[in-house]
Amino acid sequence: MNETAPLALLGFALSITGPIFLVVLLGLLLKKVGLIPTAFIQPASDLVFKVGLPVILFLSIYRADMGSVAMGLPLLVAIPLTLLIFALAWPIGRVFNGENKADCGIFVQGVFRGNLAVIGLAFCGNAYGQVGLATAALPIAVLTVLYNVLAVVALNPIQTGDGQSPMRRMLRNTLTNPLLIGIALGFLVKLSGLPLPTLLEDTGNYFAQMTLPLALLCIGASMNLEALQHSGASTLAAALLKLVITPLLIVGTAAWFGVSGMALGILFLLTSTPTAVASFIQVKSMGGNGELAANMVVLSTLLGMLTVTGGLLTLKALALV
Repeated sequence: MNETAPLALLGFALSITGPIFLVVLLGLLLKKVGLIPTAFIQPASDLVFKVGLPVILFLSIYRADMGSVAMGLPLLVAIPLTLLIFALAWPIGRVFNGENKADCGIFVQGVFRGNLAVIGLAFCGNAYGQVGLATAALPIAVLTVLYNVLAVVALNPIQTGDGQSPMRRMLRNTLTNPLLIGIALGFLVKLSGLPLPTLLEDTGNYFAQMTLPLALLCIGASMNLEALQHSGASTLAAALLKLVITPLLIVGTAAWFGVSGMALGILFLLTSTPTAVASFIQVKSMGGNGELAANMVVLSTLLGMLTVTGGLLTLKALALV
């Protein structure tokens, strides 16, 4: 390895993670100076989640090479190991949250539920372009369903008062999830063999170009650094489990099975994402400890700037991606 190799590796990693996190920090700054008002954040986030991201995923599936099975083995690794991480997070959560089952469930959700659809998708697009977006669509779909199911189990101790059973709530949330609807429609159109009209595809491209920057700005604008003053060991432990242990276990196992290149890179970029903003939204809507959930999102997003960049540096140095 020559003397410039370390700088080349760092440049590679920062070229993928740097723009993503800089836009997030820009959102935080614009909120501070008043250019992004609080009233803007929720409707913009709704536009991203209900329209923009489903359009991106729809187009990614529509343009994908359906003969590719690149993410088959990585998913076979990721699913059982996510379940293992979910199981192991419970006793760890009890160490930090005692007998408070509701907070323990929030801790567990913060450990396994990554921000796949926004930060993960942005990572994959930044690293591999349209091919990366198309390849990431299937694992995002599968893991989103899995995360929804596990979130219902984790947050079950929180009393919602809405009269719905946990299973019914899980089924409703899954069937009405805009991301999954966009993916399902993409598969239907793709498998039908019908060409998408150019007018619709071009319109979708406009939404796709707008969505990820807007989503990242909203994440930054939603961050409350002052809340971290009340953050304790539980929040830090959840962030380290999410950002370090989870990708190390899943990606390390996949590499041991022979996964490498873009498939391993996408698996890392998805499993190393910070805790999903949706985890805070769900806890808040259920009347749980919103401050704990928010702290996990903020801290994991800030620390993720270091851990994702460091992980990419390591994988590139080992010639695995």
